[in-house]
Amino acid sequence: MQSSFMLSSAARSTAALCRSFSSGGQRPIFVAATKQHVGKTTTSLALMAGLQKRFPKVGFIKPVGQQHVTVHSETLGTEIRVDKDICLLKEQFHLDHIDYRHMSPVIIPRGYTKDYIDGKISHEEQLKDIEHAYEKVSEASDVVLMEGTGHCAVGSVVGVNNAQVAGMLGASMILIANGGLGSAFDELELNRVLCEKYNVPIAGVVINKVIPSKYDQTKHYMSKAFQDSWGVPLLGCIPDRPFLGCPALADLERLFKTELVSGQKHRFRHYSVDDMNLITTSLTRFLENIRTKHPRTLYVCHVTRDDIILGFMAEFQRNRRDDERPFEASLLVCGRKGKYQMADEVRDMFEGLDGAPVMVVEYSTHQAMNMIHNFTPKLNI
Repeated sequence: MQSSFMLSSAARSTAALCRSFSSGGQRPIFVAATKQHVGKTTTSLALMAGLQKRFPKVGFIKPVGQQHVTVHSETLGTEIRVDKDICLLKEQFHLDHIDYRHMSPVIIPRGYTKDYIDGKISHEEQLKDIEHAYEKVSEASDVVLMEGTGHCAVGSVVGVNNAQVAGMLGASMILIANGGLGSAFDELELNRVLCEKYNVPIAGVVINKVIPSKYDQTKHYMSKAFQDSWGVPLLGCIPDRPFLGCPALADLERLFKTELVSGQKHRFRHYSVDDMNLITTSLTRFLENIRTKHPRTLYVCHVTRDDIILGFMAEFQRNRRDDERPFEASLLVCGRKGKYQMADEVRDMFEGLDGAPVMVVEYSTHQAMNMIHNFTPKLNI
């Protein structure tokens, strides 16, 4: 799997960092980036995998989170809100020695910033909550890994930006940036300056999503630039795997809060947004398209197009019977809730249909396609 390769490559690239923690001290590691969607969580997964090979108990905290989910706290015996990345790390790496309540001390939901500025939320209480959470996780762990939110200045408006929190907890910073030379270094420099303000040492840098053809060039020049300018190492240079930025059908299930009505075994098949095709033509033209165009295409049609829906099902059966090229297309059937719905007779035909991925969503075709275009796939569990 390409995703496994990326994680293992990152883990190998950070081996030196992990070994340095084995030699003494328990200075926490704080992972931050130059912006959103750069690869903080992927890097955290790789670091956690590496650290767990060297330490019996590795703790994890996301001091300040935004997107949250509800989980059960064993120590409190009740439901609490935590950042969604906490669930991923805790469950994936079986962090049973720490409780959810101490892994996500500050959550910033909608309206939080206004309440803070209005004086309804105490700055001191936020810092105390973060310090208390770190103390509890640190007491139960041999080393602690922390993940920030966005770039180093995120959280400044409520007085808990990433660099400030890292400085308060005595952490070393790992910075993540997307591939490039000049632009990547400039973005990193802005974050380095803020870390310097709060006396946060930079442990190293990871350059993610590097164009494969420019991998050697990027690795060579960025290593030299960081060593000459900052005196810090390039910990990892990770080649881009574009399919990871493409939504899988499982992502679309979460996006639209629905499930595939058939073809469930293909939930983790990825589709490029560029290969999304809205069907507005006749059935004949659609069948010509599906037989000649890129095989892995996400087709979108309105729920009233029974001919397209049935034609898609028939083409799948024909393709499987004649053993032609792999059938990798999927169909997204759209219709606004309360106004349009799939005919019961058509829905019944999906029962027992093994293989053809079909999803029905309660949005117009325009709404559904716009949601997919604006969607950024994330790691989930």
